[in-house]
Amino acid sequence: MNPETCMACGSSKFSIDPTSSERFCLVQCAGCGVGFTKPKPTREDLEKHYSQTYYGPENVKFLPVLEKIVIWMAKRRARWIDKRIRPRSRVLEIGCGRGVLLEALSHLGHECHGTERSDLAATRAQRIVGIKVYTDPLEQCGLRENYFDVVILWHVLEHLENPVPTLTHISNLLGPHGILIIEVPNVWSWQARLTGKHWFHLDIQRHLYHFSAQGLNKLLERNGFLIIKITTFSWEQCPFGALQSFLNCLGLQPQTFYKLLKRELSLPFSSKLFHYSLAGLSFLPATLLAGLESLAGRGGVIRVITQKQSAH
Repeated sequence: MNPETCMACGSSKFSIDPTSSERFCLVQCAGCGVGFTKPKPTREDLEKHYSQTYYGPENVKFLPVLEKIVIWMAKRRARWIDKRIRPRSRVLEIGCGRGVLLEALSHLGHECHGTERSDLAATRAQRIVGIKVYTDPLEQCGLRENYFDVVILWHVLEHLENPVPTLTHISNLLGPHGILIIEVPNVWSWQARLTGKHWFHLDIQRHLYHFSAQGLNKLLERNGFLIIKITTFSWEQCPFGALQSFLNCLGLQPQTFYKLLKRELSLPFSSKLFHYSLAGLSFLPATLLAGLESLAGRGGVIRVITQKQSAH
C-alpha cells in the first residue's frame, strides 16, 4: 500500500490516532477510517508472535473446558456458513490456523482447503482427514482459478502485508458469483473508541491494518466484490473483547486474563482468584456494551458476506 493514498477510498488525508504504543502508532484515513500500523513490523518480528505460545502446546490453545467451548463455537460458525452457501461447496480458508473451522465444514459435506503461514499450526490441520492445507504463500500454492465457491478470511485480513493484491487473487480463485466471507476487528467500535490503546483487538504489534465498516465496504467494492450483508456482532469476539479491554484499562498487566485462559501465565492461586473474580464482575457490563454497540452498528467486529461481481 502506498502510505500517501488510502487503499480503500483513495484519500490522501491521514491522521495519527492517539491509540499508540511506545514503538508503533496507528495512522488512519480521514476519509473512511481505515488505518495502518507505522512503522510496519518486520517479518521477523511477526514470526516471533506465532510460536507455540500463541497456538498452545500440542496445538491446544486454551484451558480444556474453554477449548471445548472454542471448538463448539467453530462448529456453530460452520453451520452459520453452511446455511449461506451451496451444498458440497469448494471452500478455501486463508489463514486456517489449526483447521478447526475447516474440519467442521468438512463434516458438513464441503470440499475444504486451507492455507496457513505457521508450520506449527498447520501440523495439526494437516492431520485432519478430509482437508488439504498449504503452507506456502497464497500465490504459490498452485490453486486453480475459478475453482472455489467460497473463500474465508476470518480475522486474517488485518494481518496481511498486501490486502489489495490478495483480494485480486481471491477474485481469480473464486468461480462466477463466488462468496467471500470476512471478519475483522472494528476500529470504529464503541469498545475501541472507549478503551483506546487498551482495546483488546487492537493488537498493534500483529495487526498491520485496521478497518472501519465504511472503509472495508469501500475496499471490497473497489476490488470487485458486492456486499451482500454486513454486521458488527460476534458472540465469539465482542463480549470478551469488551471484557478484556475493561480489565486492561484498570492498569493491570495487559491481557492477563486472556493469557491465563491460554495457559501462558503461571500465577499463585490468590492472583488467579483475583483475576477470575474481577473478570466475573466485569462480564455483565462488557456483554451489555457489546450488545448496545452492535445495535448501533458499532460492534467490536465487522462481519461481511460478499459476492464476486461478474465481469462485464
